[in-house]
Amino acid sequence: MPTGSPGVTGAPVSSCRAARWPAVAVLAAACALAAAGAPSAAAAPEKPKPPCAGCTLDVYGGDKAPMPLLVVLHGDREQASWAAARWRAAAKQRGWALLSLQCPASEKCGGSWWQWNGDPQWVRDRVAQVAAQVSIDRDRTYVAGWSGGATYLGLRAPAWHDTFAAVVIHGGGMAPREEAPACPARALPVYFLVGNGNPLHELARDLRDYFVRCKQDVEWTLIPGADHAKEALALDPRRAAAILDWLAARSRARDPAASAGSAPVR
Repeated sequence: MPTGSPGVTGAPVSSCRAARWPAVAVLAAACALAAAGAPSAAAAPEKPKPPCAGCTLDVYGGDKAPMPLLVVLHGDREQASWAAARWRAAAKQRGWALLSLQCPASEKCGGSWWQWNGDPQWVRDRVAQVAAQVSIDRDRTYVAGWSGGATYLGLRAPAWHDTFAAVVIHGGGMAPREEAPACPARALPVYFLVGNGNPLHELARDLRDYFVRCKQDVEWTLIPGADHAKEALALDPRRAAAILDWLAARSRARDPAASAGSAPVR
């Protein structure tokens, strides 16, 4: 009488049972690994999160550390994402982190940085939040403003030296309103990208003169005849990359006396 299952010849029942055990053992081992927290795709590091409502954060440095950070401020009636778009290609190409800040409605900003003119500590705190998530080179952290964002940076010029290694003023700018404004307490190089067809161009010139009086390193890039719309177009990806290179050469780690001498306006 056959010893196998009905309709099956040649293999005894005990042999079939034995053949099943290796598969059961493999499955049990896999379950044990999963229960023990075996590496999986779900264990990948979380993507860094923007530090504020409406803000954007792009990190292109990968595992390279620490990486430079550019903070950008939008113009009036703009969104932070629009301001980030002007710099994103250059930041990606250079391996920088890019933080674009939305003027904070929670702090009663109505969408205009310069009209809000709020406490610069809010900006500093957002930078600190990013640095807590991403390996940032705090000696190569910079800020750039467009239009109303640039004007806010100018109005608060004495406040930025303790956070930023240099400032970019694009299509805007206004000197501090105090009768005798203080100078930044250490080197704060500034790059201007402006057009003299802008009806508010004299305000940018006043801000330039302020930085010159403070013996700062001033790069003055004038787009002849450019109105506000052409000022915006002047920041194409090629120029944005060149500005990042200019910024990268200016680090807070340098001797302040080397940067804050009587640098000529270029």
